[in-house]
Amino acid sequence: MAINNLQKLTGKQLAKNFKTVTGCEAPPENCTYTCDKFSPIRPVAEYEPMGGALVAYIGTTAPDADHKQLPPSGKRTFGVPDELIVRMQQLGSKDGSIKAGEQPVHIFILCADESEKGNIISNLQKTADEKGFNFDPALVHLIPWDADTYWTRDYSPWWVKYKDSDIYAVSKHIYTSLGGGSVGMIEGAENVNPREGSGIFRCNDDYGAVKISDYFNSPIRKRNKAVWAGGQKLSTIEPHRWFFSGLLNVGGNYMATSKGVIASSYLVATQNELPEDTDPENPDKTDIAKRMQYIMEQTNRFLGANTYHVLTDPTGTYIGHIDCWGKFLSDNKVLIASTQNEQINVGLDAIAVYFQKAGFQTFRVTCPNIYVANEPEEPATTAPYTNSLILNNHVYVPLCGDKTYDDAAIKAYQDALGEEYVIEGIIGKYETPWLGTDALHCRTNAVPREIVDRWLASQVSVSV
Repeated sequence: MAINNLQKLTGKQLAKNFKTVTGCEAPPENCTYTCDKFSPIRPVAEYEPMGGALVAYIGTTAPDADHKQLPPSGKRTFGVPDELIVRMQQLGSKDGSIKAGEQPVHIFILCADESEKGNIISNLQKTADEKGFNFDPALVHLIPWDADTYWTRDYSPWWVKYKDSDIYAVSKHIYTSLGGGSVGMIEGAENVNPREGSGIFRCNDDYGAVKISDYFNSPIRKRNKAVWAGGQKLSTIEPHRWFFSGLLNVGGNYMATSKGVIASSYLVATQNELPEDTDPENPDKTDIAKRMQYIMEQTNRFLGANTYHVLTDPTGTYIGHIDCWGKFLSDNKVLIASTQNEQINVGLDAIAVYFQKAGFQTFRVTCPNIYVANEPEEPATTAPYTNSLILNNHVYVPLCGDKTYDDAAIKAYQDALGEEYVIEGIIGKYETPWLGTDALHCRTNAVPREIVDRWLASQVSVSV
């Protein structure tokens, strides 16, 4: 049942809340930054061919107070339901109602305890049998690393591709938590403002991109180094390359097209101060503009971005991530949320018009107010329909349980993307429900098809 009369902040209260939370004046209006420098690379968009889905299987017990840099331990959990993991293999349903994809998708799970694999496989197989989906245990792989959180979207690698070749690279950003928390902080940094400099890290999350990159490259490098008597070698498999942007950022605040167009909220500017800032803790609009020009140049250099759409978050939430209210569906299509709050809708409508003027087909989806009874910190939230995952020709949409709004959200995606896409609604877990600020997109990520194919090829025994 939808609850539609939740109390919301006014526009003036939202502006005051922004300054209270960030220490900054409200950011400037939506703005386009550009860089015409040639870049040999381009971003890999979410909707390009993917061969792997990435999730984390994390402990639920926080580390001791004197060792907060350690990952959580104890009983493990996924942030997403097992049904989603089964569906993401894209092997289709047993009754044929959901067709299998052109190629299966491998599931990569961050989990350092190899002994957990049997339990994971057993639970996924049980879910597949109950829900009537095909499932292949051979497509499940554990990456030996324990993260602090299940927000793989925020800390996993950002992939780029060279324009004139099949070479890929990882563009690593610095990852920090926005609010600290009880897990994953570097010892001695408990009182650091996470919006100043590198802030409070969830250090095991931050290092996750390195471990993921090494996982895919290590067997390739091993194979390429194999040399027989007389100097005979196998044909070379191209490993991916590695860049470090030096920018403090989060994957939930990053959208990209395959044409070098990226977008985020102004959170990226409040997180990345410059040495010449006159007042780093309270940057004015001039400081923000200078920061954004620097960020534009860095994203051009390490992501191949030529255009950066930087938007004022109209929701006034603590998180400031663009995926809470917007999503690129293709190189020329964008989905923007609508809400039941008139003040917030003014901002969302302005963003929709902004993207229309930028040449995008703009689609809208209504995200109603919902009440999540078992959520202690954020029970009053919104349906997170824009926080979906595009994985090949399937779109996994987080549902809120109100059939009218859920069906309308599914239709919004189908209308925008056409019948060639399969739109699948996913109900969240009771223990870790979908929220307006944290849902399916936040807790998943993907690996390009060619990266997975090369990784698989590197592990096949062949005669020379």
